[in-house]
Amino acid sequence: MLVVEDVSFAYPGSPPLFEHLSLRAGAGEIIAVVGRNGAGKSTFLRLLNGLLRPDRGAIFAAGTPTAKLKINEIAALVGTLFQTPEQQLFAGTAQEEVRFGPLQFGLDKDVAERRVEAALRRCGLEGSGSVHPLDLGYAERRFVALASVLVNQPRILLLDEPQRGLDRIWLGRLETIIREEREAGRAIILVCHDMDFVLRNASAVLALGAGHPRLMETGAFFRDRDLVAQASVTMPARLQLEALLADRP
Repeated sequence: MLVVEDVSFAYPGSPPLFEHLSLRAGAGEIIAVVGRNGAGKSTFLRLLNGLLRPDRGAIFAAGTPTAKLKINEIAALVGTLFQTPEQQLFAGTAQEEVRFGPLQFGLDKDVAERRVEAALRRCGLEGSGSVHPLDLGYAERRFVALASVLVNQPRILLLDEPQRGLDRIWLGRLETIIREEREAGRAIILVCHDMDFVLRNASAVLALGAGHPRLMETGAFFRDRDLVAQASVTMPARLQLEALLADRP
C-alpha cells in the first residue's frame, strides 16, 4: 500500500532530518510517527504526500512511485489531514468544502453528493453543512477538514495530530472513524504526541530523532524504555500505572 525505500531528506543548509529511512504500511495498518519537536514528523508526512521530495530514495503509493505522479494524482491516493484545520479550509460552507474534492476528481455529481452527505454524517456535522467552516468551533472545523479528506476515499490516510484539542466526545468519534478506516483497508500514518492515543490506536510506531529510525510493534516500542526516552516521548499513563503497581510490594 505505502512503501518508503531508503529515503533521506535535509532542508537546504541544515543537517539531515533522517537518512536511509524505510518502511512498509499495508492495508489496515496504523503507524504512529513519534518524536520530539523538530524531529521531522510533519516533514515526513509532506514527503509522503508529495509536497516535498526526498533527496534520495523512493516512495510508492499503491504501487506507484510518487516521483512519477503529479501532486493531484498523489492526492487521489494519499489524503492528508494537516495539523491546523485552517490551513486547508477555504470554501464558503462546510458542505462546499467537503464537495470540492470529489468534483475536482471528476466524480459523478450524484455520487459526489451521496459521499458528501455520508462524510458529514460520519463526522458529526449533519446540521452544519450550510455554515462557514471558520464560524464553527475548533473541533467542528477539524472534522470539516477530516470529512473533506474522507470523502475522496484515498487508499492512504496521513493524520497530523488529529486528536489535538478534542474533548472526550469528539475524541471518541475520531477513534471510531480511524477504526472504520482501518477495517476498510486504508493504510494510516499518524503523527501524534499523545502516547495514550498511540497505544490505543496504532499497530506500529516509527520513532524519529532516536538514532536510526526503525519501525516497531507498538507494545515492543513502549517496552523499550531507553528508546522511549531517546524519542523524547512520555510513557502512556496506563503503562505508567501498571509499572507502578508492579513495583509495589
